[in-house]
Amino acid sequence: MSFNRYLLTGFFAATIFLAGFYLGQFIDLGENSPLLSPLSNEVEVEKPLQQYTIPNLIQRRYVPSNVIVDRVLAETPDYTSYLFSYTTSGRRMTGQLNVPTTLIESSDLEPAPVIIMLRGFVPLETYTTGVGTKNAAAVLAENGYVTLAPDFFGFGESDPEPTDVWEARFIKPINVVELITTLRATPSLQLPLPSLSTIRLNTAKLGIWAHSNGGQIALTALEIIGESIPTTLWAPVTTPFPYSILFYSDENEDEGKEARAWLGLFEKDYDARQFSLTQYLNRLTGPIQLHHGTADEAALITWSSEFVDKIETENTRRTGSSEIELPLIELTYFTYPGADHNLQPNWDTVIARDLTFFDTYLTE
Repeated sequence: MSFNRYLLTGFFAATIFLAGFYLGQFIDLGENSPLLSPLSNEVEVEKPLQQYTIPNLIQRRYVPSNVIVDRVLAETPDYTSYLFSYTTSGRRMTGQLNVPTTLIESSDLEPAPVIIMLRGFVPLETYTTGVGTKNAAAVLAENGYVTLAPDFFGFGESDPEPTDVWEARFIKPINVVELITTLRATPSLQLPLPSLSTIRLNTAKLGIWAHSNGGQIALTALEIIGESIPTTLWAPVTTPFPYSILFYSDENEDEGKEARAWLGLFEKDYDARQFSLTQYLNRLTGPIQLHHGTADEAALITWSSEFVDKIETENTRRTGSSEIELPLIELTYFTYPGADHNLQPNWDTVIARDLTFFDTYLTE
């Protein structure tokens, strides 16, 4: 090759480089732009659900809003139920608030302990605000606790849930964490007419009560927060994701065909373990109280027994770990021979144990 050909080749290379540099000043290659592989013409597929992995939820910034007490739902001699709302994930969520009568009638009392109530699955067509939590919430309110039970999106008077079925599932722990964040940021509630009372909350004395799928939501929220929040679980769903979905899919008309197809597509793009609460038990601190009936067909008692075994394994790991010392997870496990998913016929015993549990950790 002659010197002139070397010179010509170099000239063309320099021209291409300068042209590329020049065009780069005008083409948006920001972080939201699709990336092109140098080895193919395919655009890199975005993974919008990656933001909902538990590691990413741990790093997420949670924005407090305000709890607005909208109106009275029901009154009893011991407490009054209200519809409340707050903003989470940029949308309005409603729920049921119970306030003991003693707090409404006197502004001189100490700030009240608070319990967040998380329900399990309820068909939309039969749901009204408070269903799934109101019976336990009533007992707790009668004994001096302020209770808040969010409806979740698409239920009650909340805004619609996300159209993506996965996002609708993964967003629920965010909603719980943002409710806790909101209560801590503004630990008082302004009641509507006719009382116009201001209720002070002791958010240092905060607990969680959860049933069925609410248990899965509660445990995930606890892993996100990484704090000690006394929590009681009734027949919780504690199996690894996505088995926790597949177990129920045979109840659909197609016997789970569509659900399996969704999961197949999901697992092509995502690592399901990053969405599974069982992978992040090292984030739990307790105390936890767990109840399960042996005749439960909606959430198998073997799930709770296996969960307890995993907690014991985690405690063993902590005992022998050279990492920063963590307290052992305090967990008390009660089983009820012959009891169903709603802990019948042992409901009274279970709620009495919960009351003792919360009194121990939230009032003493």
